[in-house]
Amino acid sequence: MLYAATAVIYRRAFKSRQRETYRLGRQMFSGTLLAHLAFIVYFTVIFGRVPIASVSETFGTFVFLTAATYWVLESWLQEFSMGVLLLPIFLILLAIGNLTFRGDEAIAPILKDVKFGAHVIAMLLGYGAFLLSFIASLLHQLLIREIRQHQLGVFYSRLPSLPFFEKISNSAIDIGLVFATIGMGLGIYFASKVWGNSVFGEPKLFSAALTWVIYCVHAIGRRAFNFSGQRAANIALAGFGWLMFSYLIISMLFTKIHYFA
Repeated sequence: MLYAATAVIYRRAFKSRQRETYRLGRQMFSGTLLAHLAFIVYFTVIFGRVPIASVSETFGTFVFLTAATYWVLESWLQEFSMGVLLLPIFLILLAIGNLTFRGDEAIAPILKDVKFGAHVIAMLLGYGAFLLSFIASLLHQLLIREIRQHQLGVFYSRLPSLPFFEKISNSAIDIGLVFATIGMGLGIYFASKVWGNSVFGEPKLFSAALTWVIYCVHAIGRRAFNFSGQRAANIALAGFGWLMFSYLIISMLFTKIHYFA
């Protein structure tokens, strides 16, 4: 409910362009994050582990980590437009997490290990950065479409420049790749110790590796082949599209080991 209220205020602020409404949205957003953090701390104290052992739990933790990252970014840039799209996505992810919740779901002992938890947190931070890149790339495409069609509407009047979104997207992908690489390395190392070579036949590992490859193409393409503008944005959009398919479909329906990407 707190995320929903924050999303409504951000939408009103985007339409009205009133700084007072944005200020109210920021205060609501800050309170929402504090409440979410309090829940995670409570869960950790009661159950003796961070909530990352199931799809439902990881959705909630993913939303918190990404929302907190965006809160810092928003505070630094003093630009609130990305929140208009991000907050509804947070609501959708939290709803999916609630729908997939299973109170009787068995938790494998390895998923309670702090070292293995580091792998999950690193992956979630990487995926959170990719989500920020997705939003920046989507707004870039919406803005450039208005400019090319000579229909200077709501996006042109309310969004910052194209280079702004391109810089945010590129930086987010670079940071996300660092965390994703660390997360994949830790995951393969610890999983191979528990499940042996069978981990390399896990569909989830293939899907995560393909996600990593797509974003590597983006990072290398920018540096070696001058990928920029719409081309870079399209790769970022495709990468996140595959990431969500991997997370929602492959991890939930085809996994053999544990239920997150």
